[in-house]
Amino acid sequence: MPRLRLLLLVLLLGGIVWAWATLDLTPLTSVAGMRALIGRYGAYGPLVFIGVCVAGIFLRTPMLATVLIALGGVLFGGLEAFAYGWIASLVGTTGTFLLVRYVAHDYFQRTVGARLSRLRVLDDRLERNGFWTVLGLRLVFVLAPALNWGLGVTRVRLHHYVAGTALGVLPGIGVAVFFADSITTRMAHGEVATALTPVLAGGLLMAVLVGAVLASRHLLRRMHSSHPG
Repeated sequence: MPRLRLLLLVLLLGGIVWAWATLDLTPLTSVAGMRALIGRYGAYGPLVFIGVCVAGIFLRTPMLATVLIALGGVLFGGLEAFAYGWIASLVGTTGTFLLVRYVAHDYFQRTVGARLSRLRVLDDRLERNGFWTVLGLRLVFVLAPALNWGLGVTRVRLHHYVAGTALGVLPGIGVAVFFADSITTRMAHGEVATALTPVLAGGLLMAVLVGAVLASRHLLRRMHSSHPG
């Protein structure tokens, strides 16, 4: 079984490298490209959109995934796009987490985790306070791939990871989708003079996000101080 998991890890890494080199989602980062794609599938267009966003989370940088999700605000409107982006974020981040958990978790715990005391302390905290830790990290880093892969090898519980991610990505997705939707709607109606309104709205959302980040950092500091290593 350990050899099988090692083989799966090698195949997984090889598949990611291959996908990174051969699959190009860049044409879909334009409104025209994404609209043409989802238009070909009619009523199934939203599912295709979610699938592309999930692929962006698996294959590329968090910025690309965020851009793809933001396009939903242009194509579907605020609330609908927000729901699609949230579902894609949850599916994509959980999928990568589960892959790493199945393939590399045991090997990492036996080799690296068993030798580094600092890492064991961090792992213990993740096991005890997984939800709050994941929530704080998501508020700061949103869809960063390092979280999906890195947390997969720790002892954080799956339901803590999913719950912390589900709540932690909400502000980031909201900023991306509603800002894009607001700008596009006003420009489409020729309301150039009121373009400052969505900018202010985006600034307000960013302020909320920054507040959430600061609150999460304070919460994590208190949590760690209450459980000294």
